[in-house]
Amino acid sequence: MKKALLLAVLLPATWCGAQAQTTPVERPPQFVVMSFSNCTILERWAEFRDFAAALDETGARVRFTYFVTGINFIADAHRNLYQGPRQRRGYATLEFGGTTADVRARVALANEAARQGHEIGSHAVGHFDGRHWSPAEWARELRAFSDALANVGPANGMPDVALTVPLPVRGFRAPFFQPGPGLYPALKADGFRYDASGSAPATEWPQRIDGLWRYRTGLIRIPALNKVTLAVDYNVFAMQSRSIGQPIRNDRFGFDPKHRDRFRDQMVEAYLDYFRANYSGNRAPLHIGHHFLDYGDGIYREALKIFARRVCGLPEVRCDTYAALTDFLERQSAATLAAYRKGDFPRAAALAAPITTAQGARD
Repeated sequence: MKKALLLAVLLPATWCGAQAQTTPVERPPQFVVMSFSNCTILERWAEFRDFAAALDETGARVRFTYFVTGINFIADAHRNLYQGPRQRRGYATLEFGGTTADVRARVALANEAARQGHEIGSHAVGHFDGRHWSPAEWARELRAFSDALANVGPANGMPDVALTVPLPVRGFRAPFFQPGPGLYPALKADGFRYDASGSAPATEWPQRIDGLWRYRTGLIRIPALNKVTLAVDYNVFAMQSRSIGQPIRNDRFGFDPKHRDRFRDQMVEAYLDYFRANYSGNRAPLHIGHHFLDYGDGIYREALKIFARRVCGLPEVRCDTYAALTDFLERQSAATLAAYRKGDFPRAAALAAPITTAQGARD
């Protein structure tokens, strides 16, 4: 597969901000963090494993963060092992793990992903809106998640099966991207490093609050619709559906074929605008969230791949996991992090040539 490379032209060593710093910091890399939630569908694990491997062969590199739900690792026949806060036993808002064979295959794929450098994070267990849960209720949910992963073999009658991903998991995203005040004390008490819930302006740098990094998915503009939404496949799908008067139903996630290419290209262009602005601006990390569900008949999976091919091989770009971003941030001094947040470093010029949707679509 031919990869179109794009060169970045860097500005001379001039410093940004109201005043020059005495000791300016080096320009940070442009982190691009692409993640998935609700990682149930087996074919998606394999698809993005193969995509990352193919990108590696071109000299670029991408590593994903997979926020798995605990019920992915509980077979349907054993659903009564789980009871969520304020819920009846054996109930969740998403499907459980399927057959024991499905769970076995999912464990193998998750283990393989971790060996290849992808990250496994937590998306809780039953996929409930926990904004109003107490710290004790969140602690119960986090324990249930840990138990589901640590005991996946014995709990499902497969004593030879075990997850070999780094346990306990130390990254979290709340269902529906909706954290609540009870979540943070529970995450801190359980040793989590970060929470990747909520939303923020696209140029916001992460902050560490009370020992927990807060990563917020970027709010991006869809130029063709002149509207702002989260950099999340479902949110863009919902916005585009409304633009053509199409209701969103749980049994139909597709578009009329005549809309597919146009809506895919809108998504790619919005992601590229997000990237261009941050790359030549304050270098705030990009946060992009997708699901394994096939919204728009697969156009958002296509869009994510086009985007990754366009940017992940560029100079100073790191398409990496939340764990890697956290490691990077924790290696920096407080003064360096403050400079990043203020943009006090030499800026990169705008990209020397446009990254076009059409280029990516032909790959």
